Amino acid sequence: MKIKLELINRILVLIASIIGATIVIATLTALAVTKGIPGKNYRKADPDPQKVTNMNKGKENAVDAFTDFRQIRVQTKVESEEEEPTVIVVCPWFSYPSGDKALFEELSQKERQIRSIFINYFSERTSREILEKGEGRIKEDLLEIINGQLVMGKIRAVYFNDYIFID
Repeated sequence: MKIKLELINRILVLIASIIGATIVIATLTALAVTKGIPGKNYRKADPDPQKVTNMNKGKENAVDAFTDFRQIRVQTKVESEEEEPTVIVVCPWFSYPSGDKALFEELSQKERQIRSIFINYFSERTSREILEKGEGRIKEDLLEIINGQLVMGKIRAVYFNDYIFID
């Protein structure tokens, strides 16, 4: 009986070792072959509006935050008929020169127009194009487009509270 238990224990240890070695080898192979970088697709979150305004308070280039936008959901363009569109959820906000009431009012009045800029931007591109372009370049593009529509001043930066892809 004692010999059978020792044999069973050895077999179980051998099986556990084989499983562990397989997991380690598969993980290392996957990282080496796909050039995987752990956390590569994680997004570094933008700072909160309050943090941005507090960082620049009292400075010459002080900013306020325009956060009146709600969450925007938009479907991307598809490359082929078999492909399903990706839903992008974005919750934008802007920084603008502190105390610029005229610009704040213009942003408030043009909220629908600015929402449509976001909707058009993402719906005219495939999810692959958006991912290849990268979040930083997308923000630069949107900043340029939005500032092109503004008359009373210019926003300084575009931020995203949410930037989610739903496949």
